[in-house]
Amino acid sequence: MRFPRPRSISLAPFMEELRGYRFSFLQSDIWAALAVALMTIPQSIAYSLLAGLSPTAGLFSAIFGCIFVAAFGSSRHLVSGPSTGTAILIQTAISDVLATYPETIVGAEREALILEILKQIILVMGLIQIGSAFFNVSKLLQFVSRPVVLGYFAGLIVAIVVTQMYYFTGIPSARGDQTILVQGWTFFLRIFQLKPWVVVVGGISLAVLLFLRRFLKNLPDALLMLVIASSFAYGLSYWFEGAVVPRLGDLKMAGKPVPMLTFPFVDFSLLNKVFPAAVAVSFLAVLEVFSISRNFASKSGQQVQVNQDVFGLGVGNTVLSFIAGTLPASGSATRTSLNFRMGAKGRLAAILSGLFTAVIIFFCWPLVQHIPLAALAALLMVTVPTLMNWAEIKLCFKATREDALVFLLTFFSCLIFSLDVAFFVGIVISIGTYLKKSSTPHLVEYAFNSKGRLSIVSPKEDVHRKVRIIGIGGELYFALADVFQSSLHSITEDRNVQAIVLRLNNVYHMDASMCLAILKLFETLQGTGRHLVISGLTEEVWHVFHRAGLVKKIGLDNLYFTDESNPQFSTWKACLRAQELIHRKDD
Repeated sequence: MRFPRPRSISLAPFMEELRGYRFSFLQSDIWAALAVALMTIPQSIAYSLLAGLSPTAGLFSAIFGCIFVAAFGSSRHLVSGPSTGTAILIQTAISDVLATYPETIVGAEREALILEILKQIILVMGLIQIGSAFFNVSKLLQFVSRPVVLGYFAGLIVAIVVTQMYYFTGIPSARGDQTILVQGWTFFLRIFQLKPWVVVVGGISLAVLLFLRRFLKNLPDALLMLVIASSFAYGLSYWFEGAVVPRLGDLKMAGKPVPMLTFPFVDFSLLNKVFPAAVAVSFLAVLEVFSISRNFASKSGQQVQVNQDVFGLGVGNTVLSFIAGTLPASGSATRTSLNFRMGAKGRLAAILSGLFTAVIIFFCWPLVQHIPLAALAALLMVTVPTLMNWAEIKLCFKATREDALVFLLTFFSCLIFSLDVAFFVGIVISIGTYLKKSSTPHLVEYAFNSKGRLSIVSPKEDVHRKVRIIGIGGELYFALADVFQSSLHSITEDRNVQAIVLRLNNVYHMDASMCLAILKLFETLQGTGRHLVISGLTEEVWHVFHRAGLVKKIGLDNLYFTDESNPQFSTWKACLRAQELIHRKDD
């Protein structure tokens, strides 16, 4: 069975959809876009706060990222823009790079450096994602196991809660370059510095948001909560002297919602510092888009193209690199879910949501300045649990001890190391577990029973046969070579064995190391007057044998192709050949 090859990337996928677009779809797309825009505004501002950037950073990402990713991707429902995971990774990455510079860099010079670091990260992200799409690097996602993803997002949840508790309580923030454990310990030491009025506003924001989500699910809960919280905070400051609640307008970095275009030159002095973080954020965004688009495609019946979605994401982030002070684009599960629930018919809904967001922000920006930081912290802390699938975590702990260990190692890496380092730790753990499993060959000994059928010989059985049939399965590559040789050592040491039939049915890939291991087995047997016959050769392995010279060395008469209609037939012929060689020697 041949698997379909990935489709080539289209440079204008939106044109294909416009050909089949109906005017009757427009009303559904407009209503869905408006609902998504109302959810996008408070979420994007909250993500900006999470990243330690201007409130406009998330809004620009939600506007331009959403439009371009939707236009050049393949999913009909994916809504892009800032996300929880990418925002906190950006915050960590910027803090780590800033820690390498002297503390004398302050004020406007520091703000300019932050913008330059951010621009370099997003530019590298866009280039990596476009390259990944064309070279099908997205296939590497299959090597990232689900326990690693779940453990990483569990760590993100803890990181978000810890960082937002500072805003929720009014406690002075810890340094951003500190690990999550250190930030949590610092919060505990400063607990007596909390501001009661800030806690009151945060608690009311949390209660209102939970109430709206529980009883008024069809309303824009986040927007309504921010309106109520802003009004309440204003009333407190009016009626009670000293009831100061920090607002967005109090932040020096809060600027006007007008994008400033720049040309993203590559700064090689920064490239070495930002590259690891850019790779981590890039692949996290790809992972989010991959998961979200596949999830909603299964619900809508659409067949998405992963490489096309990654290409759209790369185009969106490349465009964002031309805009100063913006967060990178990723996939949003909550906004995509709302877009789907509102009955969006195509990608036009996501494009319109970006346009509606721009229009609303342009006319309502003065009101945004009054949003309390504690209310945005409450919004984030209520939203982040949606990152987790508790049923899947429970399954990981029930399935195998190894899955549970991988989850825990990835989770604690997020707490002990910086999040970009923890991301690579998770990938290394995932690839390591894969290599561990695949580096153990599946060796089975067979024998023909009285009915002429192959049957498995128990390892406990004391075998004394002149011809031993050894089956090996899996991908035969360098990690298996030593294990293969040591496993067959006891058989080759048995002088009663006159011939070995190596059964390679269902083996489709083999490298030079395994060819050398098989050649060494042949030479060991040949040096003691014994024989090696190979059965079940696939076409792929035959070509490897031929190029490596094994066909000439072992002999064409000692090699037998597999017959898929009768898989045991080639082994039967190989055994006859082995018997013939033994009798020829005896004669």
